[in-house]
Amino acid sequence: MKKLILISLLSISVHSHAQIDNLSNLSAEWMRTGARNAATNGTDIAAYNPAGLTNLDAGLHINLSNQSLFRNPSHSYDLGLGDGEKNFSQTGSDLILPELYFSYNKNRWAFFGGANISGGGATINYPKGSLTTDLIALQVIQAAGGAYMNMKNQSLKASSMYLTFTGGAAFSASKKISLSFSLRQISAANKTEGGMTMTASPFDLPDQPLVIKYDENANGTGVTFGFSINCNEKLNVAGRYESKVKLDFKTKQITDDFGITTDGQLNRRDLPAVAALGVSYKLSTMIRSYFDFNYYFQDQADWGKSTMATNEKSLSSLAGNVYSLGAGIECNISPIFTASIGGGFSKYMYADKDGYYTHLGTFEVMHDNNANINTGFAFQASKKMRINAGYMHTFWEKDQTIKALLAQPLDVNVKVNNSLNAIALGVELSF
Repeated sequence: MKKLILISLLSISVHSHAQIDNLSNLSAEWMRTGARNAATNGTDIAAYNPAGLTNLDAGLHINLSNQSLFRNPSHSYDLGLGDGEKNFSQTGSDLILPELYFSYNKNRWAFFGGANISGGGATINYPKGSLTTDLIALQVIQAAGGAYMNMKNQSLKASSMYLTFTGGAAFSASKKISLSFSLRQISAANKTEGGMTMTASPFDLPDQPLVIKYDENANGTGVTFGFSINCNEKLNVAGRYESKVKLDFKTKQITDDFGITTDGQLNRRDLPAVAALGVSYKLSTMIRSYFDFNYYFQDQADWGKSTMATNEKSLSSLAGNVYSLGAGIECNISPIFTASIGGGFSKYMYADKDGYYTHLGTFEVMHDNNANINTGFAFQASKKMRINAGYMHTFWEKDQTIKALLAQPLDVNVKVNNSLNAIALGVELSF
């Protein structure tokens, strides 16, 4: 049981926004509007409305952008061991989160592709430790059999990146209806490192540092189907379905003073399927509105099982599904300047939140209902170049309390908080 707890504690997954695994912030245009599922005015819709790419002019279109994330997760708790309440918070930021999309349009066809980060895209960094390292420390001290009485210099750092390459085609079946099909190849990489030092030996043993460092890598392929319907000059309706991507993460052990990882071990963590719908409506000659709905089929993905002896259930079934709503408005203030504003809400339908949080790394990131507000602008620098800039703030309910089941038999409640600020800058080129 002791080894199972340690394995669970050191299986860290990191994700930055909205859902547990899938990301929705995939372009500077989305960052400034909060809704792109039915958009037809940029190459970034290769990620949101690929069938709508047929609405672009003939020729080559390229969209390049980068996002910077400034996250503020924190958690506090009292283990009841006489050392009072402890508070830990994230340090650092994620400055590089790039996206690239392109489309070549000819006649009724659009041939498109791109590279983006569809999941992960963030780093957790707790240089003074966290709940995860505290629970590991308790287990290690117990296993030391009285040789050491305390731990110091705890630290934890982990990152996750799902690099995704897409290629496909869209076809205009009629003046109103377009269809698309594409393949997605995902190359996912997780990195985890942490450490602590055993100290206060009653036998005057020297302090003993312990380090763990390992990588996990996986590859998988999925498909995406899309449609876009130009009902009339004002109304556009679009949708897409992204299939689940099977991901078996293979462990590469670098350093393990705890003796709990196995080099070459496989751990399953699929990227869930997504169904997305969108509506775009032109309110006036200056204003167009956007509405999005996304549904994430997390409970159909294989995420392995909880390692709690009393709760050996699928982690994905404990998490349940997630849906998100988004809305945005673009206002063409002049022929070269467009202002936009929007927002959204993500709902987590946990079957057992405390049970899912036995997959630690969640306390350090916080996965729960959140809302976002978005704003920004587009500037038509020339006939062939448009610049996009966006800002987003995401916030969660304050001081949520979650029971740390892995601390049993200790009765520990953890208070979690989070907020996120993000900026994006991008350019759209047409030739």
